[in-house]
Parts: sequence; C-alpha cells; structure tokens
Amino acid sequence: MKKFIINSIYFLLILALIVQIRPLYLLYKDKYKETVTGSEIYYSIFKSKQKKKVKKILLGDSVGNQLFSNKHNNDTVNSMACNQSIGMVGQYLLLNNYLAAGNEIDTVYMLFSPFSFKNNLDQVYTYHYFLKPFYNDEYIPLFTETVTQQIHKVPYYQFCRIPLILTSNWAPEFESKDKHDFTFLSPVSIEYLQKIKDLSVKHDFKLVLVPPPLSFSKKTEIEKINKAEINKTTMVSEFENYFSNFSYIADSNFSDGTHLWKPDEYTASYRIKFIR
Repeated sequence: MKKFIINSIYFLLILALIVQIRPLYLLYKDKYKETVTGSEIYYSIFKSKQKKKVKKILLGDSVGNQLFSNKHNNDTVNSMACNQSIGMVGQYLLLNNYLAAGNEIDTVYMLFSPFSFKNNLDQVYTYHYFLKPFYNDEYIPLFTETVTQQIHKVPYYQFCRIPLILTSNWAPEFESKDKHDFTFLSPVSIEYLQKIKDLSVKHDFKLVLVPPPLSFSKKTEIEKINKAEINKTTMVSEFENYFSNFSYIADSNFSDGTHLWKPDEYTASYRIKFIR
C-alpha cells in the first residue's frame, strides 16, 4: 500500500510537470501570442510600441482589420486594427502605447462597426480577448472604476495570467447579467472615447470615425440607435460624419452579416474616400 501511494505521488508529480511543459514552452519568447486565437491583438500591441515615422494610424475592430490588415498596412497608414472584443478601453491602450513610444501623428482613423461601440466588457469573449492581453501591471493603472467593476464580474478573472490558461484558448462560460439602458454607446465606450479625444487635443491630431460596409439586414437594427447617446461624448461632430457615411450592401457579401467575404474589393475605395 505504501509503495502504491509513493508511486501515485510520483505519477501525479510527473503528470503536473508534463501539463506545464507546453505552457512554459509557449511562454518562452512569447510564442503563445502567435498560436492562440486572437493573435492579431497581441500583434497590434507589439506594433503599438514600435517607433515609426508614419503620421496616420488606424484603430479598428475585426472588419477594420479585414479592410486594413495590421500585418500589411505599415507605411502610409499604420494599422493596429484587431478585434472589437478589446472594447474602446483596449483601443485607447493601443493608441496610448503608440504615443508613449514617442510617435508623432496627425490623424487617427477609427474604423468600427456601429455595434462595436456597445461592448461594455460584458461579452463571453472578454476573458480571452481582453483580460489575457491587458489585465497586467502595465495597463491596470489605466483602468477606470467602470472597467474594474466590469472585470470583477467575469468568472476567474484573477487567474487569467496563469501560464496554463494564458497560453491556451480556454475561457470560462460567461453570460452577463447586466441590464443595458443604452443602444449604441456603452459606459466603457463613453469613458474611453473621451480619453481618446483628450489625447487628440493633447497631441494635436485629428480623429476620423469611419464605418465599414454594412449589410441591409442590419439596417433596421441600426435605425433603432438612439443618437442622443452621442451627446454624452465630446465627439458629436465626428459621429455626425460617421453616420453620414453609412453604406449598405447586399447580405450575400458577408459571411455572417458582419464580416466581408472579399474585403480587398473595398479597401481601395476606402483609401480614396477616407484613409488619405
């Protein structure tokens, strides 16, 4: 019996070591940032810390990344578009990184679906796409009380940096119990749009909000947006231009009603019309 217990302990120790080998390997030189789902977020964080001469940058959600890939747009416009799941707080952190690196810019393009502004860090994706990349000592001091409160509602938020979790695609099941009284701009978005606006004033650059092509099936939902919510921001004129540039195309052009089958067909026209 004693021998069995000793062998069992050895077995469990060896098993624990084996379980940790892959995470430790992936942590080495941050290899996991290339292998996990949402690797585009880590790439945008990397780009946000590089010193560049490019005066125009682009922030955006996944459709923005389709139109202006963060892997291929580095010259006339430096794209850090990635994913809506990082919320406006994540977009602010990318922009703040870029400015903190000593970069001087004249224009920030923000290419977002109108639905991306609803993100209040209350999604099932928040754990993997926002907490894992940003819940660390570097960024926590830049979180508002609203962001902190939202994070604390996510199960196991405090364990997101454990190697076994950080280097995998695992995230807890999470369904927010929050009741929304907004149709367009979440509290987190309002706070961090203001912070982005403040940066534009401090560093003297222009903010341009750009909508992606939208599907006709989304039009009814978009028309229900309460535009009065925009008055809670200091970006009223930017949003007026944003809404005036909405364009609707056939649903057959989208894989899921949001993402484009052939984004390259629209990139050239967006460069001519918006990204100059």
